[in-house]
Amino acid sequence: MSEIRYGSNSRNSRNDAPQLLRCVVVAMMSLLLLSGCQRYQDVPQCSEAISEGFTGYFKLDDNGLAVDQVTGTTWYRCSAGQRYQGGQCVGRPLLLGLADAHAYAEEFSRASGRKWRLPTQGEMATIVVDSCVNPSVNYNVFPNIMVSNYWSAETSRTNRLMGCATYTYSGNQFCRELKESPLPFLLVVN
Repeated sequence: MSEIRYGSNSRNSRNDAPQLLRCVVVAMMSLLLLSGCQRYQDVPQCSEAISEGFTGYFKLDDNGLAVDQVTGTTWYRCSAGQRYQGGQCVGRPLLLGLADAHAYAEEFSRASGRKWRLPTQGEMATIVVDSCVNPSVNYNVFPNIMVSNYWSAETSRTNRLMGCATYTYSGNQFCRELKESPLPFLLVVN
């Protein structure tokens, strides 16, 4: 019968230590990832949390415009590239880099006779609904909005290659998006 020894073979103990450390690190990373998903698990979907027809402080018109009655900002209700028709946004949203998105806003302004532009981060924050997700925007005001990173007018203060965006799933904002990244965007006019 062979003898079982615990901890006496120093060569095996040294080989087991890195493997044990890897297992501990993998377990910790798994817990962190799972707990990160947890923060949205109990948050309701906006489609369930917002009553049909509720527009909050926005006044809507039949031409696809939404006026924020608190700030006075007028929003085009559809992503750039789409058109408002029958209460919905139809067509495909444009996905452009930040410079091209600004150029599109200028072109849209010339064609419409109004000064349209990309919204600021602060303006994007005013359309975010904090109590729900997927998207965290009132779908009664912005129908068919994509769950995506949406450009805002600003660029990063710390990296000139980066622009600022709002993630419409959760409303999180950041300034770490490469300016060349093709993203959708909204338009506003004052």
